[in-house]
Amino acid sequence: MSRPGQLAPNELELAILERIAAKNPLLRPYLADLHVLSREFTGVGSYTNFRSDESSADIADQPMSLGELIVMPNVHNGMGAILFCRGGRPKCLEMYTHGNELWDGVFDGFVIQEAVPE
Repeated sequence: MSRPGQLAPNELELAILERIAAKNPLLRPYLADLHVLSREFTGVGSYTNFRSDESSADIADQPMSLGELIVMPNVHNGMGAILFCRGGRPKCLEMYTHGNELWDGVFDGFVIQEAVPE
């Protein structure tokens, strides 16, 4: 469980970032020194904002979707995530519930699994 003011990505954020980096290998070198500036919980998800000092032309500034399902206790339809980059570096990780289920930010017991096509 992350504590308020935690400056490093928490276990859930790191797991999501690792999965996204597996599909976007140019992202991997930036994961080791990510610094969290803020976290905002919206009730149906969250935004984690990262400091991004340097820029790199290697990674396009386009959203990168997790593409897998985050299974979370008490969030029956699961969650998704999108990473936004600026200057080629991670800028904001958005996590969201599917549907309009509420999520309180507690991630104990989460699992990331392949999404099942409908």
